[in-house]
Amino acid sequence: MPRLTKRVLYFSGASRSPAACFGRLASEGRVLSAEPPVLEYAGTELELCVEANVERLEARLASEYVHLILLDLRADTPAEIEAAVSAVLALLARLDRPLDLELRYAFHRIVALVAGDDDRTDRLIFDLGARGVGRVLRERSGEARFPRRVLDTLVGVVAARQVGKVALAASGGGITGIYFEVGALKCIEDCLTPGIRAFDMFFGISAGAVVTSILSAGYTVEELMAAIAHHPGGRIPPLDFQLFRLTHLNLRDMVVRVGAATDIFWHASYELAWHRKLPSFNDLVLDYSSLVGPPFRSDEFEQRLRSILERSPARNDFRRLPRPLFIGASDQDARRHVVFGAAGRDAVPISVAVQGSLSVNPAFSAVEIDERYYEDGAVTRTSNFVEAIDRGADLVFILDPFVPYVSQVVGTAHRRGVLYNIDQGIRALSYTRFEHAREWALRRHPEVSTYTFLPSNRARRLLSMNPMDHRPFLAIWRGAYLSTLERLRRVMHRMRGDLEAHGVVLDLSRATEIADRLEGVVEPSFADFFSGGRVDLRI
Repeated sequence: MPRLTKRVLYFSGASRSPAACFGRLASEGRVLSAEPPVLEYAGTELELCVEANVERLEARLASEYVHLILLDLRADTPAEIEAAVSAVLALLARLDRPLDLELRYAFHRIVALVAGDDDRTDRLIFDLGARGVGRVLRERSGEARFPRRVLDTLVGVVAARQVGKVALAASGGGITGIYFEVGALKCIEDCLTPGIRAFDMFFGISAGAVVTSILSAGYTVEELMAAIAHHPGGRIPPLDFQLFRLTHLNLRDMVVRVGAATDIFWHASYELAWHRKLPSFNDLVLDYSSLVGPPFRSDEFEQRLRSILERSPARNDFRRLPRPLFIGASDQDARRHVVFGAAGRDAVPISVAVQGSLSVNPAFSAVEIDERYYEDGAVTRTSNFVEAIDRGADLVFILDPFVPYVSQVVGTAHRRGVLYNIDQGIRALSYTRFEHAREWALRRHPEVSTYTFLPSNRARRLLSMNPMDHRPFLAIWRGAYLSTLERLRRVMHRMRGDLEAHGVVLDLSRATEIADRLEGVVEPSFADFFSGGRVDLRI
């Protein structure tokens, strides 16, 4: 069995030399290298890196994958102990609040060394535990086995990682959200080996439900792009997300509401004839607003998706998918989130579950499934990444296109119409909800890593024009591809370590070539999203 090389970052706020600590550890293991110090113990290679400066330590964490941090709070005098404790606690405070939450170092991979048998040491151990430090080892006076205990702990933390599943959680965002997620996934496909097949589970809400349902059935990202661009050669027929068609009109509902309006008209006529009384404007607004219903139905979308999924080996059946798929929708009456594909909710056809998940009110009528009515899953939850964690995922890729545009010009939103501001307000509420949920989840599950891919602010401007605009897919794909690659560059030092544990390789070279091509053209073509400009649908 090959040895595992792990990087351990050592920090001490005291003046004691790190060499003294390493010398005692080396006596229990085998030194493989003196510079940098590499020690072999219990079949694991530990590369010991020293940082005495907080700023340099933070910079190192921002550029390297560090398997474990070793904090040494031991010292020879009370003054030195006080200085060491103060320095370490200040470091922990800084590590706990990074600007990028997903780059926060997982405190369960921090080991602290303390010494002493007094009450002060007891309080220090309690304080370190309360801050989330994973292990605190107390060295007692004259303890000869302490170096061995330290090495046992280090190896136990860095080499005993329980590898879970890799999941994709895609959020909502309308038709433009579908386009963003497809462009982002094309970049991820180009950077990962084995690409989208690296995901063990798929979770989709609204727009994300459309994308994940097709991918989980075995189609490729390139085929989905080809279908949207009407490019031949894929297994998916051409897709058209144009909303304003007569076939999308909610005619059945209109008939029912016209009937109700007719009854109200005759009642008003009776009141006028016999009591000389007409309903006031206030009455019309407050009492008869139910006469206005959703103008569209999503039946045609469901039919098209059904034809795609029934061609796959899964045959539009959650239970026959090669990799699990979970679709989030909102129970319209109970106002709670429901996950189709879970046990007890997996007999529903995938296309019908997706139809319920994307039927955003008031544009689309709710979808009846098993005598309940379902609407847009984003009403009750922004993303189902928590559901992924609960199902054993320790690495989650999150796509969220439904974020607000941040204008650099004061008054931009004020000058726009009411629909724009309603859309931006809902986006802000949705993303705020997501941020709070993600911070809670990551603190509760420090062993889990998430990587969230959002549109750049420039791309958000295009997404915010009209979330139901089916036309600018090429421009949105480009913005999604470039912003995803930028995010991957920012987090790749950390992501590489997480992916390596799952046997997945991260390589940005192909995506960099494609990004250079996309940045060099005024208006991208479908071929520009492929290496060398040669379309490859990877069927």
